[in-house]
Amino acid sequence: MPPLSSCGQSGVVPNRSWSASLAPLLMLCLALVGSCRSRFTPVSIVESLAFGQPLTLNMAINSAELLKLATGLALAEVRRIEETLDPVNTAGSLYQLNQTHTSDDQELYQLLEQALVVSELTGGGLNLFMGHLERAYGFFRIAPQPPRESLIREIMLPIQRAKINLSPERSRVEIPNDAYAVSLTGIQEGYTADQALAMLELSGIREAAVQLGANLACAGSPDGLGWEHAITNPATGAVLVRLFLENCGLATASILDQAYTYRDLSYYNHLDSRTGRLADSLLSVTVIAPSTELAAALARGIFPIGPVRGMQLLNELPAVDGLLLDRAGRVLVSDSLFIWIGG
Repeated sequence: MPPLSSCGQSGVVPNRSWSASLAPLLMLCLALVGSCRSRFTPVSIVESLAFGQPLTLNMAINSAELLKLATGLALAEVRRIEETLDPVNTAGSLYQLNQTHTSDDQELYQLLEQALVVSELTGGGLNLFMGHLERAYGFFRIAPQPPRESLIREIMLPIQRAKINLSPERSRVEIPNDAYAVSLTGIQEGYTADQALAMLELSGIREAAVQLGANLACAGSPDGLGWEHAITNPATGAVLVRLFLENCGLATASILDQAYTYRDLSYYNHLDSRTGRLADSLLSVTVIAPSTELAAALARGIFPIGPVRGMQLLNELPAVDGLLLDRAGRVLVSDSLFIWIGG
């Protein structure tokens, strides 16, 4: 098998079509995080938590001193971003925006600027004003339950006509009033993975992968094989495909995101901004893009708009690939994503 290349030309091996030559290699892969332990290059693994999700740093190095330095820098950056973007941290810029309706934080400005581009690309599939609705569904509570229909209608009325105002000369963000709450759920995790990887690279590490929840940022290619990542069916846990990635970002949005069950019904944090109800045409969306931040924004934005428009968008965007799993269990793959079937 030829080496698998970078973002936009990532290798995909369907699980039911492994070749005899590939299977022994895959057996050596580390199951945690979907990345692969190299057969020849030592991979050091550091685990933590961020935004309530598992965080794993994978580094192809053999220096304990460099490992300590790189890990310290990456984790410090993760904690800084957590504090900045935590919607309940009173000192954070996102909290301040939602409370005062104004922010001059340049980092938050840049995040929202890119997210608004994705919102436009997805026809509002990515809606940044879902903060109140997410809280109404209780996605971040210990004992969540869905809201009444009347509350959904009350929250949705202003959301459907809301706008975020950006003033580039001052990096200022403005939102209308208390009826609106900006949410960066999913996007903040993708951005954090990118920034943690940047810290590892700044430390001198050239081959690394950062996994935060369902987001993966990777650089380099251990032994020319790429970083392995398994995409699973969220309904069954079965592995659908295995990707081999380098120098790109990946994000998956699925029915497992902040999921809970109430009175025998399942709820998850992918809501249709047109109705306020669950987006229900897909089981998962995986996007591969130049950055994990972009991949995460696209994955969240495509989930509500469904497989037809979602796949059309993936095929239109340069340097972006993706896989959609629909409710019938069909895997839809973007045109430019290389598929390697054993043999």
